[in-house]
Amino acid sequence: MNEFLLHIRIFDQRKMHHVWIRDVVLVRTFLEDISLSWDLPKTEFDHFFYHLENHRVLDPELSFGDNAVISGDHFILV
Repeated sequence: MNEFLLHIRIFDQRKMHHVWIRDVVLVRTFLEDISLSWDLPKTEFDHFFYHLENHRVLDPELSFGDNAVISGDHFILV
């Protein structure tokens, strides 16, 4: 099990969040957790992570490790 330092910006905000996450955590679970604790805009759609280095959306049913995330990666939370 590895830990990654991720840099996450919410799409409509300038502030960058820096979080440590274990590679075995499912993306869906992390999104559910932060939607309760971060001030996220309410939408009719599920939030998702856009991976800036790989130019793709993370699969929420996979872990961060299975999504090929590495420490230092940057994301936009949409």
